[in-house]
Amino acid sequence: MGIIFFDGGCGLCNRFVWFVLRHDRKRVFRFAPLQGARFRREAERSGPLAGSESVVVVWEEEGRREVLLRGRAVVRVLRQLPRFRWLATLLGVLPEPWLDRFYDLVAARRYRLSGKGATCRRPNEEEERYFLD
Repeated sequence: MGIIFFDGGCGLCNRFVWFVLRHDRKRVFRFAPLQGARFRREAERSGPLAGSESVVVVWEEEGRREVLLRGRAVVRVLRQLPRFRWLATLLGVLPEPWLDRFYDLVAARRYRLSGKGATCRRPNEEEERYFLD
């Protein structure tokens, strides 16, 4: 089970959330904005989350808990989506500094790529239960 923390004001981040929601057939992910109380509690629990301005994934499996940032967070999400495991495998072989550099390049341009803010789709009643904040 995982929680994806995302920038609620970023169009690209919101598209990523809707992409995951559409392809997460087993419903292993929940979602919460970085601006919310849930993330503040997580940051208190995990310590400072440097690089957490875009996507943070908290993954719990078989009693183990991981906090993943940047490129590794995206790879973990893709690994859970059957149609995109191939992409997770491809990205997963990259050295972490390379993966994070690519992630940072996209993140630095995310507002220019997809805008900022107020035009994000609202979840319907069924989808609402997957959002924590």
